[in-house]
Amino acid sequence: MIPQLYVGPGARAAALAQAASELGGSPAGHPDAWWGVAEAGELGIDRVRELILWARYGPVRAARKVAVIGPAERLTREAANALLKLLEEMPPHLGAILFAEALDRVLPTVRSRCALGWCPGALSQIQAALRTAGYTEEEIAFIASLLDDRVEDAAAFLAERRDPLQEWQEAEAMARGLPLAELVAQFASHAADPLRRRAFGRHLIQTLSRATADEVLSAADQLARDGKGTVAAFLGELARFLAVEAPTAWPTLPPDVLLSWARKASLSRGELDDNANPRLLAEVVVLWPRRS
Repeated sequence: MIPQLYVGPGARAAALAQAASELGGSPAGHPDAWWGVAEAGELGIDRVRELILWARYGPVRAARKVAVIGPAERLTREAANALLKLLEEMPPHLGAILFAEALDRVLPTVRSRCALGWCPGALSQIQAALRTAGYTEEEIAFIASLLDDRVEDAAAFLAERRDPLQEWQEAEAMARGLPLAELVAQFASHAADPLRRRAFGRHLIQTLSRATADEVLSAADQLARDGKGTVAAFLGELARFLAVEAPTAWPTLPPDVLLSWARKASLSRGELDDNANPRLLAEVVVLWPRRS
């Protein structure tokens, strides 16, 4: 099998979908799956050596073993060179699936050994992968409602089989009645998880709408201290809430105010990429409807 390298915003989810398809189910806990994914930091030589040792032996349950590796741009040069030898001489019982967001940051020698696939992350592909992983149609519809334009978040449900409807009830119950500072802390802790990010985010937004200006500034500072990623996640949830839930939750707020507020939240996510001050952005966006 020629190693596969998926590239693009939906690459991780596509890699997991292919792995699930080849294994006949979720890779989580599967004896023939190797999970070499860096959630943060680099993919170093020790992990690749572990893969090479694991790849020596044949599969236990599936037709062949499957290794998921990524983001490929985080491979150190030493790790990439070691992986290259494996990609050049792939055992017949092994399939290698790599993923990356930025093709230009993947070493050319690794790119040249793989079949490339660009992944915009089509929802239909994600839904098919979720079915393969054993989710019901009700669960798939619910998960799809959490993804919005971030289809790569489907990876959170493909890496392991979860109970999204039960998890939602638990997260909602936990979020209700939490004080503002604790809501911010919970949102920051779960910003990478689409389900809990949504649950804590919607309660955080509604609590902020009732907070004083000083409380809002304190919350913005708390979000910013956790980093740009958390602020970006919050702005994304705010933009969605304003477009989907706010007309019902806040019926007295004029539609033109909701529209301009949602637009400001969306634009501010892009400004973060231009090194804008995350604390200032969070303050401005949350206080937007109160401006004189």
